[in-house]
Amino acid sequence: MVIVPSVDVRGGSVAFRSGTAAATAPRDLAASFVAQGADELHLVDLDGAERGDYSNFALLAAIARESGVPCRLAGGLASLERATGALDAGFAGVLFSSAVFADPHLLRSIATLADRAIVEIESRDGVLAPRGGGADLAKRAAGRDSVAAAVVAADAGIRSLYVIDLSGEGSAGGPALSLLARIRDALGGQGAAIALHTGGGVRDLADVTALARAGAASAVVGRALAARVFTIAEAKAAAA
Repeated sequence: MVIVPSVDVRGGSVAFRSGTAAATAPRDLAASFVAQGADELHLVDLDGAERGDYSNFALLAAIARESGVPCRLAGGLASLERATGALDAGFAGVLFSSAVFADPHLLRSIATLADRAIVEIESRDGVLAPRGGGADLAKRAAGRDSVAAAVVAADAGIRSLYVIDLSGEGSAGGPALSLLARIRDALGGQGAAIALHTGGGVRDLADVTALARAGAASAVVGRALAARVFTIAEAKAAAA
C-alpha cells in the first residue's frame, strides 16, 4: 500500500480541517513530504470542491511539476475537459467527484483515461454525498447506494476508486474499513482489476496497518503527517 501525503489548499494556503500546518506554504509542505520519502502526493483544491472556483490550480500544478513525484489533483472535478487540462499541466492523475454518477456517458468517458482517472465514492451513511462537481450533477447523484455505485463504476470501465466515508467526519471515527470491505465483496470477480484507494480518518499507525491488510492500494494521509503524529517512514513500515 502506498502512503500518499495530502496537501489541502484553500485561498492559496494550507487548510487542513484541524488547522494543522496553516502557517506553512503549500509548496514548502509538499517539499517537506517529498524530502521525508513521499512517493506520491495528493493535492486538493478546496475552493474547487466547495465553490467550483479553481483559483488554486496554477499553484497546485506548479507543485506537481516541481515535486519530482507523481501528483494527483482532487477538488470536486466532474469535467473531462478540466481533467485532461490537469493531466496536460503535469498531474499524473485526477480524482473525480462522485457527482459523475449522475451522468453514465461521462462515467464511460472518464474510463478512457485508464489509470490516470480515480472516481470517488464519497459516502455518508451508506449513500453518495458528492462534494463539488456542480450543483446539478451533485444533486442527481446524491443518495445513491455507495456500494452499488462502485459496481456501476466498474461496469463502466473505471479501474480506480477512491473510497471515503464521510459519516464520521470531524469525529475521529477512523478510516473507511467497513465500506472498503463491502465494496470489495460486491465487486466479486471484478475486484482484482479495481484499485481501491482510500483516505480520511487515519488516526495512527494501527489504522495504516489495518488499511494495508484490507487491501487498499493507497492511503491518503494529511493531518496526521502534517501534525507529525507519525512519519512517512513509520507509515511505510506499518503498511509493509
